[in-house]
Amino acid sequence: MAVFGYRVTDGSGKVTEGVIEASGERAATDRLREMDLVPIRVWPAAAGAERKGEAARPGSGARAARRDLLPFLQGFKTLLSAGIPMDRALEMMAELFRGGPMGAVATALLRDVRAGSSLSDAMRKAPGNPFSRFLVQMVQAGQATGRLEDALDQAYRFMERSREFRANLLGSLLYPAILLVASLLSVVLLVVFVVPRFAGVFAASGVLLPLPTRVLLGVSTFLREYAVYLVAVGAAAWWLARSVLSRPEARRDWDRGKMTWPLVGGTLSAMETSRVARSLSSLLTGGVPILSAFVIAREVSGNAAVREGMEAARLRIQGGAKVAQALGETTPFPPLALQMIAVGEETGRLEAMLESVADSYEDTARRSLKNFLTLLEPAVILGMGLLVGFIVLSIFLAIFRLNEVPF
Repeated sequence: MAVFGYRVTDGSGKVTEGVIEASGERAATDRLREMDLVPIRVWPAAAGAERKGEAARPGSGARAARRDLLPFLQGFKTLLSAGIPMDRALEMMAELFRGGPMGAVATALLRDVRAGSSLSDAMRKAPGNPFSRFLVQMVQAGQATGRLEDALDQAYRFMERSREFRANLLGSLLYPAILLVASLLSVVLLVVFVVPRFAGVFAASGVLLPLPTRVLLGVSTFLREYAVYLVAVGAAAWWLARSVLSRPEARRDWDRGKMTWPLVGGTLSAMETSRVARSLSSLLTGGVPILSAFVIAREVSGNAAVREGMEAARLRIQGGAKVAQALGETTPFPPLALQMIAVGEETGRLEAMLESVADSYEDTARRSLKNFLTLLEPAVILGMGLLVGFIVLSIFLAIFRLNEVPF
């Protein structure tokens, strides 16, 4: 059994903290509910201790605010769903996150709400801008339709899925990246520092060296003598590429082209499709009007071609076009996704179909990424092995040639 810390509220609104033993976080949450308590947060005891120490570190405010945003939303929507008034819920959240960035944010929200502002307006003015436009619009729509708890739940699930997908993506890329960097560093160290030690011996012998050895020594000499120039050329190329891509039309063409690249283009396309479809589904389900939903969903994408296409699609929809037709004419989304959206429009289940599109293409992105990494890892190992093998072979060929020289 593991030990979990918890924060809960009872029927009177009193907040308490403690620890509980359970087989997992879900089991701990179920046990607390069986005790007629409303769980606000449950965490592994060790992780909770680390979290308390993090708030005091200087310079960690922005990171802590981003890290605590999801727990803040989870606790806040749980309190509202339990029937606790908004000002009391904000007061409790300010107490729960006291000493951290979200504690100050909750205090500011409480002050503005008690002064007569709506929650969405208070979130727009929150210190540090921790709330995205997507979240603010969801809250505003939830307040307008009287479904604030549902809107917060939709926003929380969207942000949780997005963070989980991003974490899985970075985790999947971490090992190949470390492997590639370590392999390149090893080869550079061999060529720049190890090979020159043999060069002096080979030169003193006066023997005509084998071709692979001469090539290796030439590369080693070039890297040592022109390393500064190579770095300068690389920096200039990076600056030039950045300058070119700062132009909107160049960035749009670049981002559109990325979605057609071999091996990675399908993954990038699936990721963008999933991201936009999920944000649209969450916004429409939360009660945001479709034109406003398109304005917000376009900002979720990191692809300039998709963002420009979403704005063009919004204008077409405003003129009376259907969603699938407008997206098909303006965005690089896959045909299957557009067909699914068209079916959702025809059956009156656009929000549900958009969520299905998001789930489907998120799974596609995961599979494509897994297949790409399955090819990348052995390719990196094989490539680095061939390079190291060439270096070793070149040195040994030269040594064998020296042994043939009569003394």
